[in-house]
Order: sequence, then C-alpha cells, then structure tokens
Amino acid sequence: MIYAAHRPRLFGRADAGPAAAGLCSFAARAVFRCIAALLVVASLVLCGTARAQLPPDKQAVILTRAMAYDKDLRARAGSTLVIAIVYRPGAADSESAAADVLRAFKALEGVKVQDLPISVVKLAYTGKDALKSAITAQGIDALYCCPSLEPELGAVREVSHQQHVLTLASKEAFVQAGLSIGVFPKDGKPTILINLAASRDEGASFATELLRLATVLR
Repeated sequence: MIYAAHRPRLFGRADAGPAAAGLCSFAARAVFRCIAALLVVASLVLCGTARAQLPPDKQAVILTRAMAYDKDLRARAGSTLVIAIVYRPGAADSESAAADVLRAFKALEGVKVQDLPISVVKLAYTGKDALKSAITAQGIDALYCCPSLEPELGAVREVSHQQHVLTLASKEAFVQAGLSIGVFPKDGKPTILINLAASRDEGASFATELLRLATVLR
C-alpha cells in the first residue's frame, strides 16, 4: 500500500495563512525528530539488557508523542486528551504495571498534544458495559491496556471501535491481537508497532511520517 505524504496539523488551523502553515510544518518536524531521538535514547537504556518491555517512562513519552501524529485526534477528543490506564483488578502484575504506567503518564500532564492538555486516570476493568460507561462519563480518548487483560481484549476492541477510542498496548501480543499501537524492545532497540486496521477502526489516522518510523501490521 502506498501512502500519500501528509504532515499533521499539530497547532493552528489549515486555513490560518502561510505563517501559521510554516509553524505547523516546523512543529510537525520537531515532533518527528523528538520521537526519533527518544527511540535512540531508549535503545541506549536497553543496551546490554534483556527486557520484555520498555520502562514505563519511555513508553509514556514515546506513545504520547506518537499520538501527536494522529490526524483525527482533535476530531475525536474534547478539550482535554484523557488517557485511561486500564488494569485487571486482583492480578498482581496488572495492578503493579498500572501503578508504574500511571506515574509515568502523570508526569506528562503538563505536556500538550495538538494543543490539548493531558489528563490521566486509572481504570479497573470490570466488564464491557462498565468500560463503555466510563469512557462516556470521563471523556476518555485513549486506553492503555496493562498485562493480564488477554481474556478481555475482544470486549475492549469492541468498545474502542464503537466509541472511537485509541488503544495503547503494554504487550506486543496485544497489538497483534487487534489493539492499535505500542512500543516494545526488538533486537535491543525500541520499536513502535502499529496495527493499521485496528487504529482506523478506532477512528485514528496516523500520518505517513509516523508510519515510516514504525513497524506496521497491515
């Protein structure tokens, strides 16, 4: 499949004039360089270690920057980008991961994505209907799915497609099973993995620049 080059509007409006368009282009290049640099830094952290996952702080930063390349984010989100850390209550690994990832994303609450402030919440998965209600009530725009949610992935996918909520994966197998995006170590280097069909079903449209940087499942 061939993708037409399209640079995302990170700031301002498309019809705001040449000066604003130049700022958008500059901002887009800056974010792209930032993601590339973060992947290099994270690869240095991984060097000499055998990790199944990136450290939560590296995951949070790279995933947050990657979301800036969703061309339809502003159309889905409200005035704030709300990220929910979803975990399985009673599962020790899931609860531990949720606590670590929550801290990592909370540290970014001063950052803006496409001019949207970030808000992070912790959400216990107790069923499909409860998840759907929480998304509506809290205005959730992205779900970070912690380990031990394997039995619930089908329900999570169904809700994310219906509600147009982006799914962020804690495990590579989750992206292969139909969640949208995650970042994982591969051959000692961090790799962004995108399930393109899943991301589109969730209402996302990732820009070509990000797709070129990532490993894309089509």
